[in-house]
Amino acid sequence: MKTPISGPRVQPRPLETPAAPPPRNEVKPQAPVVRGDSRDVSRFDVGTTQKPVVALTPPVAPQGTQVTPGSYPSVADVKAISSIQDPVARNYAITQGYSDLSNALGQMLGKENANWSTFATWASKQAGVSIRNEDMPRFLTDALQKAGDLAGPLKKVDDVLRKVGLPALPLGDIAAAGKEALDNVSGSIAEGNQFVFNEVGQEFARFIETFQGDTSYDAAKARKYLDGFAKDKPVLKEAFAHYTEAMFEKDPNKKAELMLLANDKIGLHEQTQLQGFVQKALNSPVHDTFRNVLKQSIESGINGLPFPARLAGQAALKTGLVDAALGPVVDATATVFRRLATEHMMKLAVPGGALKLGNDLPPPAGMESTLFPPHLRSIENPELRALLGKLDSSPDSLKGTAAKDWSKLDQRMDYIIDLFRTRQSDPHLFDAPFGKTGTTYPLPATQPRAN
Repeated sequence: MKTPISGPRVQPRPLETPAAPPPRNEVKPQAPVVRGDSRDVSRFDVGTTQKPVVALTPPVAPQGTQVTPGSYPSVADVKAISSIQDPVARNYAITQGYSDLSNALGQMLGKENANWSTFATWASKQAGVSIRNEDMPRFLTDALQKAGDLAGPLKKVDDVLRKVGLPALPLGDIAAAGKEALDNVSGSIAEGNQFVFNEVGQEFARFIETFQGDTSYDAAKARKYLDGFAKDKPVLKEAFAHYTEAMFEKDPNKKAELMLLANDKIGLHEQTQLQGFVQKALNSPVHDTFRNVLKQSIESGINGLPFPARLAGQAALKTGLVDAALGPVVDATATVFRRLATEHMMKLAVPGGALKLGNDLPPPAGMESTLFPPHLRSIENPELRALLGKLDSSPDSLKGTAAKDWSKLDQRMDYIIDLFRTRQSDPHLFDAPFGKTGTTYPLPATQPRAN
């Protein structure tokens, strides 16, 4: 099945500066190059003398690999983990579950290429930081109080309040509203974490249970397996079809591209499914929270005024004068909140550090000039080229990948597809997220909390 999302490349966003761009891996006409097993041969001209061919043999999963029973969560285990009520304990189990699914799939497909569950392990670990509200509530509320965006709207509200005999709007109320908004974000992240694991985790478990031990590609078996996907999940179905192809692909370049294509499609499906959770976290609840908290503060102040002034204040409420003045403050605080939440909460834990999603994705260490691992420096798979052309605003470059507003699906995908491509060969992504190995399923009823 062909992907429904092929199309022309997206033009770079206006934030990109056209002057003096960094070196890029632009496709240029060259004589045919034998790719074979060489990791150093690239069809991209990066302005340097081509290195000699060095034959390297990547680790390949042995055909017929049987995954140890109980070493990864089954479909039933995924459902059980998803039903855990404590969001902190559930996130811990989800993160470990992703890691175990990743390693089980790695045994079958090889660990020279990370799979989607490998990346999901670290995204889920970072989600746990937000779920436990460990991010930066004090920093956020302080920033909201100091934001220059609020100066003008606050002055207008204060003018209205003075006319009815009230002091200026207490900045502490803005801080309280910011804390409540953070709690809403935390809850939405927990819900999204649960939803995606319950859906995609089951499909990883089903893939492992179906194909482990196979020694050759069985088209009939693959068709029967793929028929098990819901009709309304075509992109997810296509992604796992690519995993079935990659399982027995001998050419390391073709295999890497199939893995990236599968990872990108699961990423697109997942992020599309998460759109409602992300918007709930960063958009309308923020407006509602700030409006409710600030209006309650004003109403409380008016009700505490002496009789004549109280009547004037209540009249201002009834006529909508206060609401009209408060609207720009609510809009400004919501805008500041979204920007700061993206910049400071939206991070991705990776082995050895964290990536800020509001900044351009940095190249992996040692790949500052090439950006991508050897088998992904040129893209020949036509379906993958079409998908990258649709989602990547700066082809073969990391400039402009920063997600300035994480609530925008196109900005999230722009960052994610380059994250997957640049880090797909990083073996440390398979590290245990909590330093724990040897998980046995099914898990006990009571889940431990993350440290």
